[in-house]
Amino acid sequence: MVSERDEEEKHLFHVLAVDDSNIDRMLLERLLTFSSYQVTCVESGDKALEYLGLVDIHQQNQCERSLPLSSPSSTQLSCDSLSSKSEVSKVNLIMTDYSMPGISGYDLLKRIKDSSWKDVPVVVMSSENVPSRINMCLEGGAEEFLLKPVKLADVEKIHSNLISSTNYSPCEENGIAEIEKSNNAKREGSEIDKNCSNGNKRKATVATSLDLSDRRPRVQELPVS
Repeated sequence: MVSERDEEEKHLFHVLAVDDSNIDRMLLERLLTFSSYQVTCVESGDKALEYLGLVDIHQQNQCERSLPLSSPSSTQLSCDSLSSKSEVSKVNLIMTDYSMPGISGYDLLKRIKDSSWKDVPVVVMSSENVPSRINMCLEGGAEEFLLKPVKLADVEKIHSNLISSTNYSPCEENGIAEIEKSNNAKREGSEIDKNCSNGNKRKATVATSLDLSDRRPRVQELPVS
């Protein structure tokens, strides 16, 4: 059974989903959203690299050379747009298709593992069950290799690995701390209410007992002659 803490933690996780198939991308987004994850979907490895701010320096240099020298301000704006996603919100998991035009899922995996995002778990997906491909991705640093179509059980399976592998940012740690603090406060409040209720019951019992004792007939003692 999924605990309340697990559900709260999922809301803090951000998944970058990469797939060139619109149908597979929509299915993956639905599964992740249903599991309470934050999801960002892109349609190619190039878009994923752009989102992560890992666009090739060579590509940026080409961009700079292609613009007129007489407009330095335009060069700054245009080339910065290639890496404008570098300051993205923290990504806790990357799920990518293996077979994509341009940059394949394996190439994307290698680029990520050679970058500042190397500690982020990467899950590779494919509709083809090719052992050599699976081993290559796992040896290349993939956290998991899933066969398509991805199922809800697959998403739940990687959650425990995600918890142990992901480094929380200070904001996320504070968020979870606040959740835990709130839950503790609720439990303490419930315990106080329970104790108060029990205390009131005991008071009522004592009061009733005293009241009954006051109502007992008193026997007047007669002087002994």
